[in-house]
Amino acid sequence: MKKIIPFLLTVFIISSCLPKDVRVPQSPLLSTLERKSGLIAYVGVDGNVYVMDQGGGKLQQFTDDAVLPQTQGAPTLYYQYPTWAQDGNQIAFSGLDIQGTQATSTVKVANIDEDSTTEVYSSQSEHPIYLYWSPDNENVGFITTTATNQSIILQSAPAKGGERTIIDVGSPYYWSWAPDGSSMIVHTGSPTSTSPEHLAFLHVDSDIREDGLATTPASFQAPAWSPDGNHIALARSSENENQVIVTEATGENPQTIGKFQARTAFAWSSDSQKLAYLDGAQAMQAGTVGALHVYDMETAKETVVDQGIIAFFWAPNAEEIAYFILVQVSGDGTNRSSSDTPITAVQLNVLDVASGESRELFTYRPTDLFLSILPYFDQYHQSVTIWSPDNNNLVLSFVDAQGAPGIAIVAASGQLEPRLLTQGYVAFWSWK
Repeated sequence: MKKIIPFLLTVFIISSCLPKDVRVPQSPLLSTLERKSGLIAYVGVDGNVYVMDQGGGKLQQFTDDAVLPQTQGAPTLYYQYPTWAQDGNQIAFSGLDIQGTQATSTVKVANIDEDSTTEVYSSQSEHPIYLYWSPDNENVGFITTTATNQSIILQSAPAKGGERTIIDVGSPYYWSWAPDGSSMIVHTGSPTSTSPEHLAFLHVDSDIREDGLATTPASFQAPAWSPDGNHIALARSSENENQVIVTEATGENPQTIGKFQARTAFAWSSDSQKLAYLDGAQAMQAGTVGALHVYDMETAKETVVDQGIIAFFWAPNAEEIAYFILVQVSGDGTNRSSSDTPITAVQLNVLDVASGESRELFTYRPTDLFLSILPYFDQYHQSVTIWSPDNNNLVLSFVDAQGAPGIAIVAASGQLEPRLLTQGYVAFWSWK
């Protein structure tokens, strides 16, 4: 051990002094000796749900019955959307069991300390597409589609099992919990759907009641309650302008934070002091693409970086933002020529909010499951994270050159090579 520690210290010291774009290969010992932070939940290549730490230790398997189809039409059972509760001890995930023409969906909750799994919801007609825990860790909120996909239902189920509660109906549907869990701000409906577009408070403490907001929504998806509970971020159309606004927790006294061209998406820092948003230049069916703006609520200073950003995730300490730019590459991962068949990839960057400087980490091909959440990152930002609780690492869901899906650990500094954790389709870090 006396020889190992100086070697690792040398690696850390060298990496801290490296010039830009130079990376040190990771020692095989690093995954064992580095300080662990939180846990990672992931869906393995067998379709089952697992948990482990960033070094591959503390492995727990919470399902063992997944069946991936060998032929078209064969029986199928797989799990999706592993979502951590804020307490870091529970994970909700959905399952889909297809037997011929019959599909059964479930929501299950895994308890880390008890090493147990409880089914909290099952239906053959309503299928969960997104999970989002209540702030008190007692209930799993989720939206389901019907068999005909004509409406979306917001529901809640007790984490320990019990009767589900149907809260609201609309299509599309986005919401943000108040930090005390007594209410939520919702944005539902659209100008092109049968459900009228509106913003409203839903109070769910004792009974369910709705209070509408007299605000005309601009083109955006998910509202966002600030972590301290004092403010709400929305987007409105006012005087022929698209505005990102922040209101008080009551929905009153709106303050214009910024303007955007066609569509926006936003997310709060954990300290509620900054709001980051995208200025989307074109309207899209889902998500947006544009420059990243970071607005300081105390100083009104705004930082703007890069174009073509499709998604971002704040670091837990509110000092950095990981963001993704969509790119096209060739099959070997290099910039493609005109004769190549394009492959969708993402360029991962990290913004230092204080300095306004960004560093490029890697360009890689994400798994389809991870890629599918990026257009909805403003909603997912409130329910999952790719950051480690200590802000040092990110967990990435990628596809290698042979087409195999994997889960990798990447240092946010960009000065260490990525480390393969395991094979799998999608992974998220615990909040603590």
